[in-house]
Amino acid sequence: MSQLFIKRGVQKGEKPMQSILSESLEDYLLNVFEIASEGKVVRINDIAKKSRVRLSSAFNAIKALAEKNLVIHEKYAYIILTDYGIEQAKILYERKKILLKFLTDILHIPEEIAIKDVHKIEHDLSRETLEAIMKFTNTAIVSSTASGGYEIQTMEDSMSLTLKSLKVGEKGKIIAIKKNAGSLKNKLLTMGAVAGTIVKVEKVAPLGDPIDVVILGYHLSLRKEEAEQIVIERL
Repeated sequence: MSQLFIKRGVQKGEKPMQSILSESLEDYLLNVFEIASEGKVVRINDIAKKSRVRLSSAFNAIKALAEKNLVIHEKYAYIILTDYGIEQAKILYERKKILLKFLTDILHIPEEIAIKDVHKIEHDLSRETLEAIMKFTNTAIVSSTASGGYEIQTMEDSMSLTLKSLKVGEKGKIIAIKKNAGSLKNKLLTMGAVAGTIVKVEKVAPLGDPIDVVILGYHLSLRKEEAEQIVIERL
């Protein structure tokens, strides 16, 4: 982010106003931030163009942001974010990113549609809903199913799927080795069985123990307790 076009701090004697911004002013503030983040100077005509409004409308919006100490703008001068303005703009920017990621990565909405939808919903979500979406998006694992659809798991759910869960003939991709795996972890690493390695269950003893698996072309006999230490994604 360019240091030239962002003001680090408000003017002496000024205090940030903690008033809630309207949806329109939030959009203008975010537009200023996004242009400045590209290392460009921010002018009124840039804001008008990005916001798709007349120059007079953009000028009035920037004036309102300046009155709230979010930007500094003198007549015919560049628009400069204050320290408080940067702080508030970052909150809006992160909200937009999370929602866009949720729609594109989790729901698989085409990006051009997701961008429009984010703009429609971002102002109307409660903080609780936004935090829930953020937590889910950051911990979700999306994998393809055999039917061509998608299966969504949280990180907690995925940790419950271990090599022990696979049936004879099924394959899985190693995601992680649990911390309490002990010597098994060293054995697997020595074999080259790191995260991403494919493992196949070849056969299981009548009583379910031991389990014969094939990893990297090698047969390995594992006890049920050991198989439970290998977290996998079913293929």
